[in-house]
Amino acid sequence: MNPSPRAKRVTEPAELAANLSRFFRRMEDHAADDPANLVLLDELTEALRQTKLRAIARAASAAREGGDYSINHIAGILGIRKQSLHELMRKGQALLEAQRVRLGVVVLRDRRRARLAEVGVPERTTERRAV
Repeated sequence: MNPSPRAKRVTEPAELAANLSRFFRRMEDHAADDPANLVLLDELTEALRQTKLRAIARAASAAREGGDYSINHIAGILGIRKQSLHELMRKGQALLEAQRVRLGVVVLRDRRRARLAEVGVPERTTERRAV
């Protein structure tokens, strides 16, 4: 008899944010003890900024595809105008595209398609372009 598989634990976004806040407090301690570590905080700040921009672009894409939140909702949640949201979306989309190129996703996808075409095997999955 196989043991029952353990239920996958879902980490809530608020829990992730709380963990990151604790992490940042520890980083603060390290930077206070050795100011050379302030450079690391700059790196984290930039990573968080880029994460926000990519998330905005993905949320906006979902909104355009009929998701639960509209562009107006997203702008309201962020407390900004729709025009400002479009600027953030553009920046986030550029980051997502750069990330895809850096990770080689497009190249891998093209190689997969070429190999399937070579051997005459049809695509079995519908690719959904992740934004």
